[in-house]
Amino acid sequence: MSIMLIQTDARRRITLPPSLGIQAGDAIDLEVLEDGRILLIPVEPVPKHQMWAWTAENKQAITASLNDPRPAIVVDSSEQAEALAKRWVGED
Repeated sequence: MSIMLIQTDARRRITLPPSLGIQAGDAIDLEVLEDGRILLIPVEPVPKHQMWAWTAENKQAITASLNDPRPAIVVDSSEQAEALAKRWVGED
């Protein structure tokens, strides 16, 4: 975390240094904390027609679908790798 001093101009605007990677037109979420601190959080807006995928239920379903309950297989030799690869021959 770095701290830097910046000042507002006459119109209460601030200029962020280029090292932050924020570009003109980027979306920023501004949050004012109870103690008066201000958080600027870069965000990627989601188009309205894709909002259905961002409900709590859908995000949970996606996360659950990415969990693989099968145990990991450790391959220590090329022979083991070849034997394991034969399991998938002919699958599309």
